[in-house]
Amino acid sequence: MKRISLVAVALLCLCGTAAAQRHIEHKWRGFYAVVDGSYVMNLNKAPGVSGDADTLSGFGFGISGGFHFRKEAAVGVGITYLHDPTGAFTQMPVYAELRSHIMRSRLTPYGVLQVGYSLPLGASSPTKKIEKGGLYFGAQLGGRFAIDRGFAVGVHVGYKLLSMTEVTRYELVGNKLQYRMADPTMLHVLDAGISLYF
Repeated sequence: MKRISLVAVALLCLCGTAAAQRHIEHKWRGFYAVVDGSYVMNLNKAPGVSGDADTLSGFGFGISGGFHFRKEAAVGVGITYLHDPTGAFTQMPVYAELRSHIMRSRLTPYGVLQVGYSLPLGASSPTKKIEKGGLYFGAQLGGRFAIDRGFAVGVHVGYKLLSMTEVTRYELVGNKLQYRMADPTMLHVLDAGISLYF
């Protein structure tokens, strides 16, 4: 009888511990910070006004922070560095964001909307250079897993719209680069990445 009682008590303790673990969740009120890294893949390869097939495929690194009012609503600001291996479209969007975590649980889906302005960084390829930045819009959907109340890990997929007011284009004539034209350019990109929540 004592053995049965001990086994029952042990099972209750295990069940209680498992239940407590299931209710671990990341903080949903107060200040937050997110650091994320992502791989950026181009969606539009069709020639634009210039006739060039502009692309942006590389990596992104971002940081954002703000305030959680409740689990369904958090507002903040952020900055992201987008690296283009060719150098043509490397830029840095600065934005305001709205975050929503759907459930108060250890594992929760979430969504993010970002709106801001993308700054050119002066990088260029031999034939293209961003002279003036423009509108930035981003959206993400993902899932977040809480390690404890102060730290969580998430994965996401997202979409970014990058509108550049002016891109200068050059062409190689003989051995010299000559100015060809300047035009507005819009890029549509898909990103997938990992986020760390603090």
